[in-house]
Amino acid sequence: MTYELDSTPTDESQPADDPPATGESNAAHDREHDGSDEGCTTESSAAGTGSGIEESLGVTIPDDHVGAFVAQAFEDVERSTEWTEAVEAVVADEARDAWRSLSARQQVVELLTMADRYDERATDLLEGIPLDRGGLDDDLRERFEEATRLRRNADVLRDGIAAGYAEGRVGDDELVAAVEDFEFDTASIAEREDALDTVANTYDLDFRPYGGTLMTEREPDEDAEEFEAW
Repeated sequence: MTYELDSTPTDESQPADDPPATGESNAAHDREHDGSDEGCTTESSAAGTGSGIEESLGVTIPDDHVGAFVAQAFEDVERSTEWTEAVEAVVADEARDAWRSLSARQQVVELLTMADRYDERATDLLEGIPLDRGGLDDDLRERFEEATRLRRNADVLRDGIAAGYAEGRVGDDELVAAVEDFEFDTASIAEREDALDTVANTYDLDFRPYGGTLMTEREPDEDAEEFEAW
């Protein structure tokens, strides 16, 4: 099977009070993903053509390297999340046996599902912040901080998946199959980042761009962020 990158331009979570996931219930979560895959797609889904700036540019990825490419796409270069760290953050102790009964592919789908929920919730919170105020009151600032927390959780989970691949817990075929089962689409991340960028620029707020460096003068060690599944 040949895979391609689809670089067609796009317009670019689970609620904070949700309990840790059980590893069983998430598999039944109904997901609707609009638009074409922005990440790893099959030839048929990346074969669309257009004109001018809308034209899709295909870059063929050999089969032997698809898993590594997907893992790298999930990796957060500023984090060093371990697979067990991501799992322990979202799978309750009483659900560990059920979690271990899942295949590696199913486990990745579960983590992608939870990350997607965090992203959706973060985007909703950010888009609910008005842009016509002179500044943020305490309620709106709490909304922004909660959105960035949910966003951080989503990124930690995907970074954990990349770590699982690097640690040999998830194989190439399992990772690719999970991404296809989930129908992963980077458009949801892009939408989240657009909403964050708009709010942060409107109110001159510090934030860490996706895969980038925190926009602040503080020392890096002071900016360490942990997963907060509360």
